[in-house]
Amino acid sequence: MILAFAAALRSTCLSRKVGCVIVRDGQVIATGYNGTPKGTWHPEEFPQPCPCVGGVSGADLSLKYCAHAEANALAQSAYRGASTLGADIFCTNFPCIECVKLLISAGIHAIFYVHGYPDLSGLRDRYLSQAGIETQPIAWSRIQPHLSALAKG
Repeated sequence: MILAFAAALRSTCLSRKVGCVIVRDGQVIATGYNGTPKGTWHPEEFPQPCPCVGGVSGADLSLKYCAHAEANALAQSAYRGASTLGADIFCTNFPCIECVKLLISAGIHAIFYVHGYPDLSGLRDRYLSQAGIETQPIAWSRIQPHLSALAKG
């Protein structure tokens, strides 16, 4: 999980820093963070501010300039030819409904997360249940001391 928080540090999102790590058979196969697609503008370079700055509702997610950490990690897995079938994903934040759909289709086995994300429609949790994907919260109190130790060097 520490690696997911490290990945989040690379985020180019101006609103929220999110990171994730995909692990299969005890090996990291991909990392991801939310940001603009490779080779494109940084959000600060766009002609207008990203709609997500200052908060964004679930209905407005398609307007954001940045791709989500989970989508970027899945793309990295595909780019490298690494199967995600049966893999686990460790996320700083619980995935949104769109990322959950991608994770289900990619064959992810379990989602571990620190920060919750509300499921206002109930659809996300229903999909996860139907797909048999385990979700496991990890208490911030278990992560924070390790991050503090890393920051101190």
